[in-house]
Amino acid sequence: MHAHHDATVTAGSHVAVHLHSGQATVTGGVVIDITQLDLSTAAVWCDHHGIPVTDGKAVLYKALGDDLTAGQDYGKPTVYAIGETVTCDDWADNADCGGGLHFSPTPHMASQYASSATRWLAVEVDVATLRPIDGGTPKAKAPGCRVLREVDAFGRELAAKP
Repeated sequence: MHAHHDATVTAGSHVAVHLHSGQATVTGGVVIDITQLDLSTAAVWCDHHGIPVTDGKAVLYKALGDDLTAGQDYGKPTVYAIGETVTCDDWADNADCGGGLHFSPTPHMASQYASSATRWLAVEVDVATLRPIDGGTPKAKAPGCRVLREVDAFGRELAAKP
């Protein structure tokens, strides 16, 4: 469970409750207080979501359709070719949605932003350029990425498609 803003949560004795706000009231449960975490910082965001950072790079996920293209709804179709570096031409160095390429900590989370996804990709992002986006299902943006491989909805590597 999650307690945001001024929510009131009552939980059973073995239920984990993530406390996101000092204004929320939680009764019962096992409280995981994250009110002091600065999730706007890429390194803290990665650590919070269990994303290893190696040599300044993090592996995140993108959910896409069969043609491995995103951004059609915004007039900026972007193809994520496996093994290639992908960049955007509208980078906005802020924590707002838009103005960059968007990724999530897991394929499942990425699917929340692409409900008709049929394919998922693991991408490598430079953490120095990663900007977490607050609110909703976790996601972050960056000006570019390197497409590593195709994975299934659980993040397991798939054999390359012909």
